Amino acid sequence: AYVANYDDSTVSQYRIGTNGTLAVITAAVSTGTAPISVTVDPSGSYAYVANYSIDKVSQYTIGSDGALTPMTNPTVSTGNGPRFVTVDPSGSYVYVVNDDDTVSQYTIGAGGALAPMAPATVPSGNCSRSVTVDPSGTYAYVTNYDDENVSQYTISVSGTLTAMAPATVPAGDKPKSIVTTGYFE
Repeated sequence: AYVANYDDSTVSQYRIGTNGTLAVITAAVSTGTAPISVTVDPSGSYAYVANYSIDKVSQYTIGSDGALTPMTNPTVSTGNGPRFVTVDPSGSYVYVVNDDDTVSQYTIGAGGALAPMAPATVPSGNCSRSVTVDPSGTYAYVTNYDDENVSQYTISVSGTLTAMAPATVPAGDKPKSIVTTGYFE
């Protein structure tokens, strides 16, 4: 388990015991300023942290003991004010919701390093807060806090996001978080 610690710019690292309790693996690892979200790829080999104040994602390899080690290139740039980071189910793509009403999109290369796609960002709604990818890896959804809706995208074979028609669906008052399941109609 990994915890992004916003005020001290670290990520705490834990092992989950057989009874579910957390035990510290090693000291917290440094990250960029104001880490706000952390995710792990499906293979459990790489971790990514959105750093709100520096407009970057920190990238780490995960050792056999679970400890995080910064990659050779420890960060990649995002849009302004990255808020939430997620990895698609195939472990091929990373998406980051930014305060500038965009979603940054990356491919995961050899060794887990992120490479921006072309285009590097796509538009989202006003005051986007979180992003999720459905279990099939076909669709992505972003909550838009001020617009009170959800942006919906298809994911191409190259991982780029394209807005669906309609581009948004209504949500409740000030949506912040979203998750998907494997159920389809």
